[in-house]
Amino acid sequence: MYVRGRELKYSLVGGRPFAPPNLYWFAFSAALIAVSVVVLSVMGLDLGIEFRGGYLVKMNLERPADVGEVRSMLGDYAEQGLDKTIVQVSGDGLTLTLRMPYIEDAQSRKETIEAVEKRLGEAYGIAEVLQEEQVGSEWGREVSGKALIALGVFLVVILVYITLRLEFKMAVTAIAALIHDTVITVGIYALTRRQVTPVTVIAFLTILGYSLYDTIVVFDRVEENTNLMARTGRVSFSGIVNESVNQTLMRSIGTTLTTLLPIVTILAFGGETLKDFAFALFLGVLLGGYSSIFVASPLLAMWKEREPRYAAVRARADTRGAREAILVSKARTSGPDTAALEGAGEAAEEAGLQPEAAGVGTVAEAARKPATAARKAQAARKPTGAQQRKKATTKGPGGGKKKKKKR
Repeated sequence: MYVRGRELKYSLVGGRPFAPPNLYWFAFSAALIAVSVVVLSVMGLDLGIEFRGGYLVKMNLERPADVGEVRSMLGDYAEQGLDKTIVQVSGDGLTLTLRMPYIEDAQSRKETIEAVEKRLGEAYGIAEVLQEEQVGSEWGREVSGKALIALGVFLVVILVYITLRLEFKMAVTAIAALIHDTVITVGIYALTRRQVTPVTVIAFLTILGYSLYDTIVVFDRVEENTNLMARTGRVSFSGIVNESVNQTLMRSIGTTLTTLLPIVTILAFGGETLKDFAFALFLGVLLGGYSSIFVASPLLAMWKEREPRYAAVRARADTRGAREAILVSKARTSGPDTAALEGAGEAAEEAGLQPEAAGVGTVAEAARKPATAARKAQAARKPTGAQQRKKATTKGPGGGKKKKKKR
């Protein structure tokens, strides 16, 4: 990538899973996934009434309400399950929101809700009922099932599209990156105890599309560079992917940051409903930008390098690298030793000792002998100045034979 006219290249993608840099990205992602799975198993998701059924009421009060008093009041109806009601109060205490569990018996449900509203009116005075919803448990399960079906159809369509547009291996690694983002996002929701509502599902599907867009941008550049570089047979596929990631890195960073700025603004100054939507978007954009570079790209590079043609290129590159390492190590071991021996001989002479007496001269001479012999042999092969002049005078245009003049 270019930053202010300067080209910067980073080693972000490798061909082996347990070697840097892939080791760093995979270890970080594995840690996040493990924590998400543990949190989800222990704490679970806080599903809204649209998914599990229940009763939602939001009202304006005449006098500020206290959360502790409202919960104590609802605790009197523990037999109906109202002790698990979620109580939310606005900053001034004049807006009260209750999310009560669903009561299966219709008569008991009606009587309990009327009793609660009556006690709230006596305690704080109900000025206006802003919202009142009642969702059955069957309808909630139906909504959950349809949400999962929508997610499955989305993944299948994306798999087919990327396979037709690019290739099957790119499609599978892109889906793997989406699953990575999904698991971590769900784990964060379970950890933060944010409620999952239909708005969350909409935001979640939106961020999956954004994550996929970023991945396709990188893979499209990989395909272009593969057509250009793979013909030479000198660049491994991991090298092609790394070059492609570097070429699109600045674009990915810029797109992610410009998308996150308005989302952060909504999180800071938006209402509760907007904050729920913005929180899901924030996680999706952040994780999508990360997974497209550090998850999907390395997975694709490792998978493609198992193909015979790229495996052969990788083998040649490793052999060439091993030879270069041997040559460099020989140069490093031979050069400094000779210089050190010569320096030791000079130090012995300055001290008034013969180099041989210091045990240095003979070793240094032995180190210099091969180079001296090579120079002498090269000089012996070269003709001297006299030989060159003689050759020039004895040979003429006719190869040294004089032509007789015609009379």
